[in-house]
Amino acid sequence: MLVGIVAVGAAGCVQGGASGSRHKLYDSLDSLARDSSAIVVGSVTDQREESSARFTSTVSTVEVTNTPAGPGLGENLDAASAQVAVGDVIQVRQDGVDPSVLQPGQEYLLYLTPSMLSGEEAAHFFITGAVAGAYLREGDDFRRVAADSGDDLPDTIEIAGAKR
Repeated sequence: MLVGIVAVGAAGCVQGGASGSRHKLYDSLDSLARDSSAIVVGSVTDQREESSARFTSTVSTVEVTNTPAGPGLGENLDAASAQVAVGDVIQVRQDGVDPSVLQPGQEYLLYLTPSMLSGEEAAHFFITGAVAGAYLREGDDFRRVAADSGDDLPDTIEIAGAKR
Protein backbone atom coordinates (compact mmCIF):
# COMPACT_ATOMS: atom_id res chain seq x y z
CA MET A 1 0.00 0.00 0.00
CA LEU A 2 1.49 3.34 -0.99
CA VAL A 3 0.39 6.36 0.97
CA GLY A 4 1.93 9.75 1.38
CA ILE A 5 3.62 11.25 4.40
CA VAL A 6 2.56 14.74 5.39
CA ALA A 7 4.64 16.72 7.87
CA VAL A 8 2.66 18.79 10.33
CA GLY A 9 4.33 21.42 12.47
CA ALA A 10 2.93 21.46 15.98
CA ALA A 11 4.00 22.91 19.24
CA GLY A 12 3.73 20.94 22.40
CA CYS A 13 5.45 18.49 24.62
CA VAL A 14 7.46 15.81 22.85
CA GLN A 15 9.12 12.83 24.50
CA GLY A 16 12.80 13.57 24.78
CA GLY A 17 15.78 11.33 24.46
CA ALA A 18 19.48 11.75 24.04
CA SER A 19 20.70 10.97 20.58
CA GLY A 20 24.41 10.57 21.12
CA SER A 21 26.95 11.62 18.53
CA ARG A 22 26.32 11.09 14.81
CA HIS A 23 28.19 12.16 11.71
CA LYS A 24 25.04 13.29 9.89
CA LEU A 25 22.08 15.36 11.02
CA TYR A 26 18.88 15.49 8.96
CA ASP A 27 17.20 18.68 7.74
CA SER A 28 14.13 17.17 6.05
CA LEU A 29 12.02 14.04 5.81
CA ASP A 30 13.17 13.70 2.19
CA SER A 31 16.84 13.51 3.27
CA LEU A 32 15.90 10.96 5.94
CA ALA A 33 14.06 8.88 3.31
CA ARG A 34 17.04 9.00 0.90
CA ASP A 35 19.19 7.33 3.58
CA SER A 36 16.47 4.78 4.47
CA SER A 37 15.76 1.44 2.83
CA ALA A 38 12.21 1.24 4.22
CA ILE A 39 9.58 3.34 5.97
CA VAL A 40 7.13 1.42 8.14
CA VAL A 41 4.34 1.90 10.63
CA GLY A 42 4.22 -0.91 13.14
CA SER A 43 3.83 -2.00 16.74
CA VAL A 44 6.59 -3.35 18.95
CA THR A 45 5.42 -6.77 20.10
CA ASP A 46 8.57 -8.03 21.80
CA GLN A 47 12.02 -6.87 22.83
CA ARG A 48 15.24 -8.55 23.88
CA GLU A 49 18.84 -7.65 24.70
CA GLU A 50 21.77 -9.18 22.88
CA SER A 51 25.32 -8.80 24.13
CA SER A 52 28.63 -9.43 22.42
CA ALA A 53 32.20 -8.73 23.45
CA ARG A 54 31.94 -5.28 21.85
CA PHE A 55 28.48 -3.92 22.71
CA THR A 56 24.92 -4.51 23.83
CA SER A 57 21.96 -4.21 21.46
CA THR A 58 18.24 -3.98 22.07
CA VAL A 59 16.33 -5.86 19.37
CA SER A 60 12.66 -4.98 18.96
CA THR A 61 10.20 -7.17 17.07
CA VAL A 62 7.91 -4.95 14.99
CA GLU A 63 4.70 -6.05 13.26
CA VAL A 64 4.30 -3.89 10.15
CA THR A 65 0.82 -2.38 9.58
CA ASN A 66 1.63 0.21 6.89
CA THR A 67 4.46 0.97 4.46
CA PRO A 68 4.22 4.66 3.50
CA ALA A 69 6.00 5.88 0.39
CA GLY A 70 8.82 8.36 0.72
CA PRO A 71 10.32 10.56 -2.00
CA GLY A 72 13.71 9.22 -3.03
CA LEU A 73 13.47 6.22 -0.67
CA GLY A 74 16.88 4.53 -0.53
CA GLU A 75 18.39 6.86 -3.12
CA ASN A 76 21.64 7.29 -1.13
CA LEU A 77 22.12 3.58 -0.38
CA ASP A 78 24.46 1.30 -2.31
CA ALA A 79 22.04 -1.63 -2.22
CA ALA A 80 18.43 -1.71 -3.34
CA SER A 81 15.82 -0.70 -0.77
CA ALA A 82 14.66 -3.60 1.38
CA GLN A 83 11.23 -4.86 0.53
CA VAL A 84 9.02 -4.68 3.62
CA ALA A 85 5.30 -5.34 3.28
CA VAL A 86 2.23 -4.95 5.46
CA GLY A 87 2.01 -8.04 7.67
CA ASP A 88 5.78 -8.59 7.83
CA VAL A 89 7.45 -9.03 11.22
CA ILE A 90 10.85 -7.33 11.30
CA GLN A 91 13.69 -6.92 13.81
CA VAL A 92 14.90 -3.40 14.64
CA ARG A 93 18.24 -3.06 16.45
CA GLN A 94 19.48 -0.26 18.67
CA ASP A 95 23.06 -0.33 19.93
CA GLY A 96 24.45 1.28 23.04
CA VAL A 97 23.92 1.51 26.75
CA ASP A 98 21.00 3.97 26.62
CA PRO A 99 17.51 2.54 26.96
CA SER A 100 15.76 1.77 23.70
CA VAL A 101 13.56 4.53 22.27
CA LEU A 102 11.18 1.77 21.17
CA GLN A 103 8.88 0.31 23.79
CA PRO A 104 6.74 -2.86 23.65
CA GLY A 105 3.05 -2.18 23.09
CA GLN A 106 3.66 1.13 21.29
CA GLU A 107 3.13 1.95 17.61
CA TYR A 108 5.77 3.82 15.63
CA LEU A 109 6.56 5.35 12.25
CA LEU A 110 10.13 4.22 11.53
CA TYR A 111 12.64 5.17 8.86
CA LEU A 112 14.95 2.15 8.60
CA THR A 113 18.33 1.18 7.16
CA PRO A 114 19.67 -2.35 6.66
CA SER A 115 21.85 -3.66 9.49
CA MET A 116 24.71 -4.71 7.16
CA LEU A 117 25.45 -7.48 9.70
CA SER A 118 26.11 -11.09 8.82
CA GLY A 119 24.09 -14.27 9.23
CA GLU A 120 20.51 -14.01 10.52
CA GLU A 121 21.17 -10.44 11.63
CA ALA A 122 21.58 -9.38 7.98
CA ALA A 123 17.77 -9.16 7.79
CA HIS A 124 17.65 -6.78 10.78
CA PHE A 125 17.31 -3.00 10.54
CA PHE A 126 18.62 0.06 12.36
CA ILE A 127 16.63 3.28 12.79
CA THR A 128 18.00 5.81 10.29
CA GLY A 129 19.99 8.47 12.13
CA ALA A 130 19.96 6.48 15.41
CA VAL A 131 16.81 8.21 16.73
CA ALA A 132 16.05 10.71 13.97
CA GLY A 133 13.86 8.23 12.10
CA ALA A 134 11.65 7.24 15.05
CA TYR A 135 8.18 8.73 15.59
CA LEU A 136 5.69 7.50 18.24
CA ARG A 137 1.95 7.35 17.49
CA GLU A 138 -0.13 9.86 19.43
CA GLY A 139 -3.75 9.69 18.26
CA ASP A 140 -3.84 10.23 14.51
CA ASP A 141 -0.31 11.67 14.33
CA PHE A 142 3.25 10.54 15.01
CA ARG A 143 5.59 12.59 17.25
CA ARG A 144 9.40 12.53 17.28
CA VAL A 145 10.73 10.37 20.08
CA ALA A 146 13.88 12.47 20.46
CA ALA A 147 13.23 16.17 20.01
CA ASP A 148 16.78 16.98 21.14
CA SER A 149 18.58 14.92 18.48
CA GLY A 150 19.97 17.98 16.69
CA ASP A 151 18.02 17.19 13.52
CA ASP A 152 15.79 19.81 11.88
CA LEU A 153 12.79 17.53 11.36
CA PRO A 154 9.09 18.12 11.96
CA ASP A 155 7.94 17.33 15.49
CA THR A 156 4.74 15.77 14.14
CA ILE A 157 3.96 13.69 11.05
CA GLU A 158 0.55 12.72 9.75
CA ILE A 159 0.32 9.61 7.58
CA ALA A 160 -2.44 9.72 4.98
CA GLY A 161 -4.52 6.56 5.34
CA ALA A 162 -3.15 5.69 8.79
CA LYS A 163 -5.89 7.33 10.88
CA ARG A 164 -7.26 5.32 13.78
